[in-house]
Amino acid sequence: AGYWATNLYLSPRQRPKVDQPVRDLPPRAAQRFKKAREQLRALRHVTEQVVYLGTTWKWVWMYEVGGRKLGYLHPMESGVSGTFVLTDVEEQEIGATNGLPRIIKQAMRDGTMSSGVRYCWMEFLDLGAVTAFVDVVRLKYQLLARPE
Repeated sequence: AGYWATNLYLSPRQRPKVDQPVRDLPPRAAQRFKKAREQLRALRHVTEQVVYLGTTWKWVWMYEVGGRKLGYLHPMESGVSGTFVLTDVEEQEIGATNGLPRIIKQAMRDGTMSSGVRYCWMEFLDLGAVTAFVDVVRLKYQLLARPE
């Protein structure tokens, strides 16, 4: 609860601009946010929305494709973190991927289930964490793009 209280944007009535964290975060965290955002937006047909998700998460940058959630970016006073979301099937398929970074495996292990979806949170302590996050979101994106 303490961590989530450090969201940069607390007021549900004041929607931050989509690029505002780049100006408001410390320089290294701003670089991580910018890299994650640019790479997620580069995926075809992915939409970005800044949405208020209640009193815990507050304002998040949400990424979807075809109405399916891919992940969220959380700009915080202390830096940036992200959450990727996986159904049971996606979790099994991605979990079976060779060479998954330890940070992704840990986020999946620690993730919480809600309504059949696992929310896997991770902090972006360096650019490697950003790359790992974007890579796992890209894997999910590819799974969603496959014909059924």
